[in-house]
Amino acid sequence: MKNIIPTLAILISIMSNLYGQDNIIKCDDEIEYTNAKYIGCVDVENRPDGLGVLNFNTGDKYEGYWSKGKKNGLGKYTYSDGDYYEGDWVNDKQDGFGKFVYANGDIYEGYYKNGMRNGEGKLISDRNNIILEYTYEFDDVVKIIQTNYDEKGDIDFVIDSEGSFFSNGSIRTGTQVEISQNGNKIIKKEFENGDEVVGSEKSNIKNYYNEDEIEGDLDSIIIELESDSDDDTKYVNIKFKTKTPTPSYRFVFDTGAEVFSIGYRVFNELIENGLEYEDMNIIEPTVGVSGIPMDNKVIKITELTIGEYKVKNVIAFVETLETATSSLLGIGFMKKFKNVYWSLNDDQLILFK
Repeated sequence: MKNIIPTLAILISIMSNLYGQDNIIKCDDEIEYTNAKYIGCVDVENRPDGLGVLNFNTGDKYEGYWSKGKKNGLGKYTYSDGDYYEGDWVNDKQDGFGKFVYANGDIYEGYYKNGMRNGEGKLISDRNNIILEYTYEFDDVVKIIQTNYDEKGDIDFVIDSEGSFFSNGSIRTGTQVEISQNGNKIIKKEFENGDEVVGSEKSNIKNYYNEDEIEGDLDSIIIELESDSDDDTKYVNIKFKTKTPTPSYRFVFDTGAEVFSIGYRVFNELIENGLEYEDMNIIEPTVGVSGIPMDNKVIKITELTIGEYKVKNVIAFVETLETATSSLLGIGFMKKFKNVYWSLNDDQLILFK
């Protein structure tokens, strides 16, 4: 994509070299309009034609080429708020390649057709270390590539979205892929009417209710929440399917946690004993209990036991920091069940199959 558009000054210089400075300076005809004043070249019908400047009473200004009273060729339109467009014009409309510079410092460079953005374009936002590359079809966005840079200027991650979009730039319907700094795919999401479609890779890092994935004779079970005498923390015992038998592990019952999280130490013990699981090859960032951001490996556990229920295909987050020792039973796990009720006063968790 071109990054430089000839400015009016460059055009004047080129014209001067080809035809002589006098030919341009003498184009000083004036036309008074009710809302503007034109100074420049005119045709035999006293219409702007050739190089000229139109100053509006509102503070807007156009300087560039005209043909038969309309903006045609290269020109620059400056708005009263400081925004300006510089590029190709056809019959008073932006058409061809152009650059739109916003007063806030953002810059858009790309193609226009009949006054609308059409084809590839790039919106550069230096304020947030973000570059957005747009593809348009007659002013409708059909593709956005968002590249985020870190403080050193290196690429942090890229989000590639394709489909239809809301006016704020968020995807309405289509596909979105997020790529990490090292080029590995982190996550892929499918959207329909702004909502993630179940079955996409993003939705697959969440748990959903499926009666066939819960084994047990009872329609509901009661789990007695445990606690230590020195605090009010509630615990639930969970046993995992491993090749070598292992004891149950205590998970903090945390209704404020979005995910089912396994601590670093617990996960490594389970691995040593032959935990049956599938690595989703996804790294998902979260904020730990202490407020420290951390990366989590996403896995799918083949089977675990809670109370009298055996639950299959459970999505879990594995903490990757060695200092992260907490294992949390959050809302993300409880979504595996048809209904869930709990009473912290009675120290009970009720799960419905």
